[in-house]
Amino acid sequence: MAKRYYWLKLPDGFFRQKAIKKLRKIAGGDTYTIIYLKMLLAAMKQDGKLYFEGVEDTFYEELALDLDEEAENVRVTVMFLIQQNLMQLVDETEYSLTECSKMTGSEGTGAERMRRLRDKKTSQCDTDVTERLHIGDVEIEKEIEIDKEKDNKYICPEMNSGQPQPKVGTGPAAESRTKVEIGPSCSQAELKVEIGPAQADVFIKLPMNDGTDYLVTKDYVQKLKELYPAVDVEQELRNMWGWLDSNPKNRKTPKGMKRFITGWIAREQDRAPRVGSKQNKAAQNRFNNFDQREYDFEKLEKDLLQV
Repeated sequence: MAKRYYWLKLPDGFFRQKAIKKLRKIAGGDTYTIIYLKMLLAAMKQDGKLYFEGVEDTFYEELALDLDEEAENVRVTVMFLIQQNLMQLVDETEYSLTECSKMTGSEGTGAERMRRLRDKKTSQCDTDVTERLHIGDVEIEKEIEIDKEKDNKYICPEMNSGQPQPKVGTGPAAESRTKVEIGPSCSQAELKVEIGPAQADVFIKLPMNDGTDYLVTKDYVQKLKELYPAVDVEQELRNMWGWLDSNPKNRKTPKGMKRFITGWIAREQDRAPRVGSKQNKAAQNRFNNFDQREYDFEKLEKDLLQV
């Protein structure tokens, strides 16, 4: 015959039930509560029933013998349970615990074997996942350490003290940024700083949307002058700075800043007077703030010959 396993499923709110609270408030109530739990354990294999077999003179004494409790304590517990409808007298030899069936769990040996097999497979899967995750963490940590070594390869420990480093902008002369050479001992005395044109010959710094500055060098300004001869490049760059300072939401990215500058200057070039226009001709006909008069020399010659 297949073996069957039973267990008592104690509800989460068992001790919050009013009947159990009342039982525990009685003198010796905790003892009575333990007796009730023992009665449930004894009855769950018998469909929630307790039987009087006549071994002792009364049901209370026989149940106390079975539970290893005092007969008087068992009697008080049984009377209370009957009063609270937690126990019913079926006949003189049979008692029923009304809540026992709800609190009883059971399974056969076959189901027990299947459950153990499932638990074993689940445990193995969890172990494999844990190992993979652990290995992954190790690999990630190794990668992080490698990156740190790469970052710190040319940085002096004294300089890598956690202090915020100044932001370095970008500009047309990015190839000539500041160069830092550090000796093997990495002491401050051996730091050699070479200042390139990007730092020494900056005409203006235009603010960008990432909080850094776009460095416009004097060489770049000269190139703009050659490309756009009709524009006052220096003044337009100052105008750009004022506009960017007043409109922080419209500031440009490092990649878009050069396009912004050339677009601005090109528009000003288009607005400038073109060569050959009336205004330019008028400007060419001025000498020492006096307007140059235009004469028809052929007509003047004829007039003179007729005189």
